[in-house]
Amino acid sequence: MSIEFPLREKLTLFGRVSDPTIPVTIQTRAGARTYMFLVDTGADCAVAPRHLAQQVGLVWPSLPPAQMVGIGQGGVSTRVGPLTLQVGPWTFTVRCMFVEGPRAPFILGRADFLDRLILTIDPVQRRIILTECS
Repeated sequence: MSIEFPLREKLTLFGRVSDPTIPVTIQTRAGARTYMFLVDTGADCAVAPRHLAQQVGLVWPSLPPAQMVGIGQGGVSTRVGPLTLQVGPWTFTVRCMFVEGPRAPFILGRADFLDRLILTIDPVQRRIILTECS
């Protein structure tokens, strides 16, 4: 089974570039909410803001701390917890690094997400295709 999403673009210093974001539905204490997550093959795992952890009912002090490293010096302090999400017909629970701060990203990485799906980005047809691994 496959599902498709439009491949959006964003304006950057380099001009227009592809922005492979997809809508992800999360069941929060206030009901279902949809967020746009970047599908990032370079990310080890999912990343989301702290406020999302709280919205799904996770207790911040009880989540194990972790250090997230990436581009730049040092790292960012995070907490790790489960996040259940729905993408099209599929429901996944992914291990997520929750980050404090108003500009924390929404990212889907390889662990628990892209290791279950085949990702195709078609820049000609302007679409993102996710296919279930058989």
